[in-house]
Amino acid sequence: MTQAEASPNLKSSRHAIHLTGDLREPAGALKKYPFVTTYRMLTDRMRCFTGEANVSRERLEIVVQTFRQLLAVDVFRDLLRSEGFVIMPATLADRIVGLTAPIAEAKPNQTEATSKQLIGGVCAEVLELLQDCVVPPKMFGLLRQVVPSRQIEIAQLMVALGRVKLNTARVLIALSPESQLADPSTPRRQFSGIDAARSTAMAIEFAELSQEFRNAAERWGSSSLELVAARGYINRLMDSPKVVRYLAHRFPEKFAAFQQGLETTPRFPVLENP
Repeated sequence: MTQAEASPNLKSSRHAIHLTGDLREPAGALKKYPFVTTYRMLTDRMRCFTGEANVSRERLEIVVQTFRQLLAVDVFRDLLRSEGFVIMPATLADRIVGLTAPIAEAKPNQTEATSKQLIGGVCAEVLELLQDCVVPPKMFGLLRQVVPSRQIEIAQLMVALGRVKLNTARVLIALSPESQLADPSTPRRQFSGIDAARSTAMAIEFAELSQEFRNAAERWGSSSLELVAARGYINRLMDSPKVVRYLAHRFPEKFAAFQQGLETTPRFPVLENP
């Protein structure tokens, strides 16, 4: 593709200029140590984020279930009314009565290339995703090895994990299923010190972790905001001596659930770049 043919995208992306020239893949095979180190760093980051997101989701579920049970008690509803706590956050109220989809419901990943336009073999949407990132030009040569939908997945993962790096792209492409390769007939590049069996096991593990990570990321925004709203309401309840005494004496386990819901979600460790 010439620079003239790519001009509309050149105006909107500072990376498109690299796609008008000769794209070359990185020279030399990725050795075992950087491959395994990058793989472990990526999987650890995905596990950490997923774990943190799951803790927030579980706490919100506990708070919702606790409110649902307490609101079935006439005395508790009367107490809320007398203390001026009838109005609660709409998001919390909707989830209590079941107007919001279950938190645990995860949608399967359905990433598709929303833009069919390719520039130098790279999906235009990838350029948009990487617009604000420093991208090694050779990365675009690597991305051409996979189909557009996989290019988008790789770009999304790199941005979400804060690892828009050449080695990251090489590992993600190496772990891509054959069905997502631009030319499945091309033999996979083997990495020194990593046999075929281990490479297959790593690919399977990474695919599962990636799906969990994407599901957690999809739920993270809404559930975390709902938990913030719920915590604000619970804090108001805990400022009422009457509500605190009632819960502590009549429903100590539910009182403990509210206290747990007020706890700050633990921050899982994020590894430094290798």
